Amino acid sequence: MTIAGIAKRARVSKSTVSKVINDYPGVSPETRARVRCVMRECNYFPNTTARSLITQRSKLIGLFLASQLNDPFFREVIDGIEKTLGPRGYDILYLYVPTYHPNGQPIGYVEKVKTRHVDGVIFLGFLKGRVSDFDSILASDIPTVFVDVDLVGPHASYVISDNFTSGFLAADHLIGLGHRKIGLVDGPPISTPAQDRLEGFKKALALGGLAYNPSWVFRGEFLEKEGYQAMQAILQMQDQPTALVAQDSMAIGSMEALKRHGKSVPEDLSIVGLDDMEFCRYCGLTTVRQQKDAMGEAASELLLKIINQESFSPHTIKTTLIQRSSCRRVSR
Repeated sequence: MTIAGIAKRARVSKSTVSKVINDYPGVSPETRARVRCVMRECNYFPNTTARSLITQRSKLIGLFLASQLNDPFFREVIDGIEKTLGPRGYDILYLYVPTYHPNGQPIGYVEKVKTRHVDGVIFLGFLKGRVSDFDSILASDIPTVFVDVDLVGPHASYVISDNFTSGFLAADHLIGLGHRKIGLVDGPPISTPAQDRLEGFKKALALGGLAYNPSWVFRGEFLEKEGYQAMQAILQMQDQPTALVAQDSMAIGSMEALKRHGKSVPEDLSIVGLDDMEFCRYCGLTTVRQQKDAMGEAASELLLKIINQESFSPHTIKTTLIQRSSCRRVSR
């Protein structure tokens, strides 16, 4: 079946069928539905390669993922990306980094994107430690969105959670329960979210009339073992915090270390997590929720704006405290 055949059966012109295939405006919803119905009945599938030559769009979005694909945090973000882009006719191409030429030279982000002919890219799970790594793509004409890294360019922007408020909410909740000695276990200083949460944490302490004690602050990778090691160090201290703000994975490690020493949460230590990953509900962890699927949706919508040459700006998503059973009130 050809476009001419589809047009004849749908009682429209060939140009109308072409507009429907390429998602162009200027076709009424009723006509669009009728043409698509005929396409389905005739098992007509447009040649995507030929269509891309006409529209200069591949309908592919590249996704650079610095973490594991099954990472519980980023899996939820990817869900938001998929359910937003899929219905718009886009497919996602996962791009591996680093990649090398046969001669051993690394293939940069721009070269990778250009050779794969994607319409735009999303960077997910990267740290801001080496901003220069992104200089070439920020200077390019490639539509780009970063998640959790606040970088901008002529064709690039970012989506991020309100991490300052996250750190503030977590510490403020513990202060409201009467805790005066509060520690923090979170990601490295090169992580924009972790750094912003630290600032929010400090702000809550200051407003609560509490001193910031750097001895109770531990920074590391977002891993259970880092939380475990931090708690091991805390338990060796003579002056120990009574409560802890910790990124969810690190909080789990901290709880395991407490258990190994015959202690429990919240009887011996109250903990507020950061992120609200799926496992938090099963271990009763009070935490500050990032709307991870909403981050994916917002990143996708922002990228489509850049691709379509519409006005765009960074997008910040609200966070909320989710109370469970990992905190207890103490007398002041």
